[in-house]
Amino acid sequence: MDLAAIPWVQGSLVSIALALIFGGVGMVFKGMLIPRRNHAELVAILEKRITEKTEEAREYKAAWLAAEAARHEQDNQFAELMEFGRTTDAFIRSLAFAAGQPDEGPRHVEA
Repeated sequence: MDLAAIPWVQGSLVSIALALIFGGVGMVFKGMLIPRRNHAELVAILEKRITEKTEEAREYKAAWLAAEAARHEQDNQFAELMEFGRTTDAFIRSLAFAAGQPDEGPRHVEA
């Protein structure tokens, strides 16, 4: 007895074939199945985008490193300036003390 001759098997084979056909058509419409030439074009476009984004990330990293180096240099210069200010203030106070003038304490400038 041939298995394909049984009526319920024939119906299930037809339903399987229809399911495969409609599934394939649905995948084409959803964009899950595309022709090989379109796939190659899409892959080339995506690789180009990845290359551009990688280069952009390198540029941003270089700019960030330069900004961090500038900020570090600015912090060092500000610390050095503050040290010069403290040294100058101490020197002027010692001159005033040597001249016999009383120490007035820290000077506050009011706006």
